[in-house]
Amino acid sequence: MKRIYITIMISLFCVYASAQIMRAEYDWKEHKCGFVDANGKWIVPPIYEQTYWNKDWKVGQYKTADAPEFPGLLDETGKIIFQPGTYTSYYVDKEFGHIKIEDVSHKKGLATMDGKIIIPCMYDKIFEYKSYDGAHSIEVTIGNKVGLLTPEGKSWVPCKYKDIFVSTQGSSLRAEVTDDAGNIGLLDEYGKTILPCKFQDILIIERAQVIKVKKNGKMGAYTLDGSIIAECQYDTVLAAGKDLVLVNKGGRDGGKKNHYKFIGGKWGYAANGKEIIPCQYDEASEFVNDVATVKKDGEVKLIKNPLKDGSQIMIAEGGSGVNNKKKVGGPAVSRYPAPDSDVDRDIPVAKGKAENTFAFIIANENYPDAPVPYSLNDGRMFKEYCQKALGLPEKNINLYEDATFGNIITAVEKMKQVADAYDGDASVIFYYAGHGFPDDKQQTAYLLPIDGDASSITTTGYSLAKLYKEIAGLKMKSAVVFLDACFSGAKREDQMLASSRGVAIKVKEEAPQGKMLVFSAAQGDETAHQLEEKHHGLFTYYLLKELQQTGGDVNMGTLTEYVTKQVKRQSVVINNKKQTPTVIPSQALQAGWQTMRLR
Repeated sequence: MKRIYITIMISLFCVYASAQIMRAEYDWKEHKCGFVDANGKWIVPPIYEQTYWNKDWKVGQYKTADAPEFPGLLDETGKIIFQPGTYTSYYVDKEFGHIKIEDVSHKKGLATMDGKIIIPCMYDKIFEYKSYDGAHSIEVTIGNKVGLLTPEGKSWVPCKYKDIFVSTQGSSLRAEVTDDAGNIGLLDEYGKTILPCKFQDILIIERAQVIKVKKNGKMGAYTLDGSIIAECQYDTVLAAGKDLVLVNKGGRDGGKKNHYKFIGGKWGYAANGKEIIPCQYDEASEFVNDVATVKKDGEVKLIKNPLKDGSQIMIAEGGSGVNNKKKVGGPAVSRYPAPDSDVDRDIPVAKGKAENTFAFIIANENYPDAPVPYSLNDGRMFKEYCQKALGLPEKNINLYEDATFGNIITAVEKMKQVADAYDGDASVIFYYAGHGFPDDKQQTAYLLPIDGDASSITTTGYSLAKLYKEIAGLKMKSAVVFLDACFSGAKREDQMLASSRGVAIKVKEEAPQGKMLVFSAAQGDETAHQLEEKHHGLFTYYLLKELQQTGGDVNMGTLTEYVTKQVKRQSVVINNKKQTPTVIPSQALQAGWQTMRLR
């Protein structure tokens, strides 16, 4: 009867309580414990043997004389969550809003903050996962075997594996499971087997819709639903298109630590578990718009996708890329899908005009040997945002598509003319999307013009140091430089830009001068990726997204923080690679660059 009496007393008292518990308190007169508010007024009267208040969890534990080893639990208003006599301990997981509970047999379960049981106490360990896109699962352990539950507490993966890794690439939830022999398999979000436990390694490439696998030291590939693309008999496998991979026999990894450079051997293509084009090429590319570049005995040719055209008709000879025809006049033509994502619609319109701000935008996509996916989309939509969200007059915006070396010089010269004409009363925004490339001897960085040559970058590229020097020499209010490019020698797809230079080079970090702020897409030897489903560069997509969300009225501190956070997260989730945007202010802006605005 004593426990029932206490429960009724607290329940009635909590109806009238309006304040919140601030601490546990001891009543020296009654020799009992309770809980009080900030003014010392009793929220829960002193009727307990012991009380403890956790200010971080916002819950209190209390013990009664008849159940000293089984504390009760109440919330910050004094409402009972768990009666005493049920569980031995509690742990509040603030991230998920759950309470981990433990019974006298040391078995663990999970409950909501109001005491509803999600998982009964039957597991030795419980741990919750949460992906960047909001999906999460619960890892549970019985003995030394792990399994997975859904957030609702329903069984997903039974407790029979040695280890589990939850993969949340894109919007799909998958579990890589390891058996007692160390073999790895893959399950889908419903617990269905995609791949059985028979592989040494599994790598999901969400962008290419391919699962790379390794068995007995050889590589193979499967589709995301577990259909075979290539048997495990190759030295390396690369994504080449939908349900199609590039395969190599006889080559080897010639890269250094954390760098990839596959050299030697012969390349071919595999699909449906067969080698549909034999390994015969010295070099070969993925298929872009169902066309790939191959090289054999020094001769470069283009072939069609064999899954679309079994004859593999040669459509060009003697060239070094898909786009061999030189465009004459008019805008550049992209081979990739047009911009159609959420940032390409509903662009906010600024109030007023930024009459004294000028934008110079270079969007290089159609390089002969290594196109940069979606660079034209990036440049064109950045122009739209400059005009609408930032309020720049159209005449103040200069867009150079597939810019040559001469075009880049023209852009820099026009910047000088504007700065001179406005005599220190103008601001400049410089945006570049395209290839960057390193000079490995000097470890310096270059922008690669559309007519540049990566093998002679010092003579055909535009030095980043020179660009900074030219902008710093302008008489102006400020300059912001956006670089959606990397300088490691890698393409957005992670393949190397030049066959003669496969090792990524960590270039020197050029220091901007004057009143200049540089915001670049990636650090040192990292790759600047694309966001395939959005048809934009990853960096540019989140740059546009924040301008859209803020209506363009955002300071550089907030803008760079948002873009950096999102790019770092999504590059790991989608590409399994680090990409870390970098902000470099000049010495003159060190103290206050975070408050700068683009308009």
